[in-house]
Amino acid sequence: MRTAVLVVGIALTLWALFSIVRTMLIPNASTGLLTRVVNSVVYWFARAPLRLLHSYARQDQWLAGFAPVEVMLQLILYVVIFIFALGLMVFGFGQLTLWQSWFQAGATFTTLGIVEPVAHGSSVAARVAAFLGLVVIAVFIGYLMGTYSAYTSREAGMARLDMLAGQPAWGPQILVRGHLLGLPLDELPSANVWLDWITNLRMNHQINGALATFRSTSSARHWSTTMLAVLDAAALQLALNPNPPDPHLIELITQGAETTVAIHLTSGQRSMHLTSWQLESQALNALRATTATAVDPMPTRLEFDDAIAEMRQAGLDMPADIDLVWCRFANLRSIYVRGAVRLARKYHAVPAPWSGARTPSVPVQWPSRAGLEPHSAG
Repeated sequence: MRTAVLVVGIALTLWALFSIVRTMLIPNASTGLLTRVVNSVVYWFARAPLRLLHSYARQDQWLAGFAPVEVMLQLILYVVIFIFALGLMVFGFGQLTLWQSWFQAGATFTTLGIVEPVAHGSSVAARVAAFLGLVVIAVFIGYLMGTYSAYTSREAGMARLDMLAGQPAWGPQILVRGHLLGLPLDELPSANVWLDWITNLRMNHQINGALATFRSTSSARHWSTTMLAVLDAAALQLALNPNPPDPHLIELITQGAETTVAIHLTSGQRSMHLTSWQLESQALNALRATTATAVDPMPTRLEFDDAIAEMRQAGLDMPADIDLVWCRFANLRSIYVRGAVRLARKYHAVPAPWSGARTPSVPVQWPSRAGLEPHSAG
């Protein structure tokens, strides 16, 4: 019997070790089974009471506490599994009872020392437990440092954009506020800066899936709506000035679409994945089209015309044929909007304009307009 228990303990220890290495050390989008289970359970508990919180600010405040809980719960469960598995190993090697073996494993794993007399085999298991205890804590500390470093990098870019995009971020505001500040129109948005931000966002969220659940310090800011606002600003720029199309803005839209797919795959979703060249071809074809082929471009044409009127009011030059601008914008937006809206809904992002509905439903929050009257939500 002890031999069978020893085999089970060794197998469970190796599984737990592989799982924590896969989740916290291997730089790819894979996660262990335990991590996926923890994420699913925490996600369910976080979303369950949202309908009882009638304002988005309260909902955001409630959700903000669950990302740290998710990470800490992973550590606690790993520690429990290791102690359980190592206790089976101690039991299999020696003459201790099962309870004494778990007590021994817990004491050595947490570096409290050997508290029970052990045989030669059990002492080996106890030393393994002590070593693994140090390793798990070291890995977890490194994981936390990496997570908060990536979080800081993500949030710093979003905070810099607030002056232009407003809170919450909205694509047309980037053009309006930038123009009122006298910034060059072809730098709204600055493609190179936001290419770096979006590619870093994709890589960091692929490496650490828990990062997506960490919310911003402001309830009016979220990484998914910021990304959508930047892509909308790029699509507006291309729709207004298609000849010749700015290759950097084309690349920005391509990378944005790839990022939405990559983060969906990281969170366990399934999606058709197009190559960069296919996405670039779609963008170029969208600029040549004379009719809107997007089934549901979101926003509606009325909402788009309202944004055009706002840009005109701020002094931006608008082409005479707004119908053609609408066709280009709607077709460009169809490349990335579905994935971006799904991310905003999944992570219950701030209900920014043109970012889709939330579940449970909350009113759209409009940013204050630069030098203009506040926008009416109605």
